[in-house]
Amino acid sequence: MSSWVKYHFRHLANWRKYAEAIAESVKEIIGEEAEVYVIGGIAENRVTVLSDIDILVVIPDNLDPRGLSVKILVNAMDKHGLPWDAPVELHIVRRSEAKQYLSCSKHIRIL
Repeated sequence: MSSWVKYHFRHLANWRKYAEAIAESVKEIIGEEAEVYVIGGIAENRVTVLSDIDILVVIPDNLDPRGLSVKILVNAMDKHGLPWDAPVELHIVRRSEAKQYLSCSKHIRIL
């Protein structure tokens, strides 16, 4: 197994720690009314070398999701120990859109 593959799998093994760092960042930026879920392959225990850590951030309907990904990720790196190269992909949706994501696949609530 290549060193990159081992390195990547070590990141994936830390998915909960990374999701919690994102959740803390979301709480600081958006507040308690936001919800954070791990979705996709990690939540379904279907991890491969091509996997990333998909995190669904549900925000109130009155908020604009544009630009939130960068704010959340930078804050998580600066204040909560998220590595800059963590294979995290944020999906930010309004509460009225969240049902589509949550009904399609298994998910793990973090916040």
